[in-house]
Amino acid sequence: MSDKIAVISPEGLPQEGVRQISRHLDSLDGITIGEVYNNHFKGELMFRTYRSQFSKKFKNVKVIPFDEFPIVYVGGDPATQKRVAKEVAALAKQRGCHAIITGNGG
Repeated sequence: MSDKIAVISPEGLPQEGVRQISRHLDSLDGITIGEVYNNHFKGELMFRTYRSQFSKKFKNVKVIPFDEFPIVYVGGDPATQKRVAKEVAALAKQRGCHAIITGNGG
C-alpha cells in the first residue's frame, strides 16, 4: 500500500514559539476567571456547573462568561488561530482576568 494518510496526535500539534508559561495560582479566592468556549460538548451546561462549584468553594471568585469572549473553534488555519488568541488575550486583560478556562472537551 503506497497511500499516505496524515494523522494528528491527540496531544495536539507541536508548540511553536512558546515563550513563557504562567505560574500556578495558589488559590482561586478573589480571582477573576474568564471562560473561553470551543463550541464542543455542552459548554452551556458545563460552564454553568463550573461557576456554581467555584462560588461554593472559593470566596469572591468572579467569572467572566464565555459569551463575552469570541468562540474559539478547533482547527482552522494558524493565522486565524493566532488572531483569535490575541483577541481573547486582550479581552481577558481588559476584563482583569487572572486565569482562563479554555475549551470544554470534545
